[in-house]
Amino acid sequence: MYATSADWTFDTQPNFENQTEDYISKIKDAGAIHWFYVLTSETTARSMTIWPDAKTAHEALSMVRDDAARENNQTISGVCEGVVLNGF
Repeated sequence: MYATSADWTFDTQPNFENQTEDYISKIKDAGAIHWFYVLTSETTARSMTIWPDAKTAHEALSMVRDDAARENNQTISGVCEGVVLNGF
């Protein structure tokens, strides 16, 4: 498995109520196994996605991140990724 994470900034907290089902369908169709969006302050959040492998992640990341940024008026302030070594 492979994990990707992005830190997001925004002026107004995104409202996912209207887009959640659509976005979840897109990210699942792109191959994501798990996806989390964590509010880390009033103006920041972190998304974390688990993919089956790096190839699947890299094929989907620009679509996933570009759509999220455009639809929710967010900016990526940092990213990280890597092979999942352990978990439960």
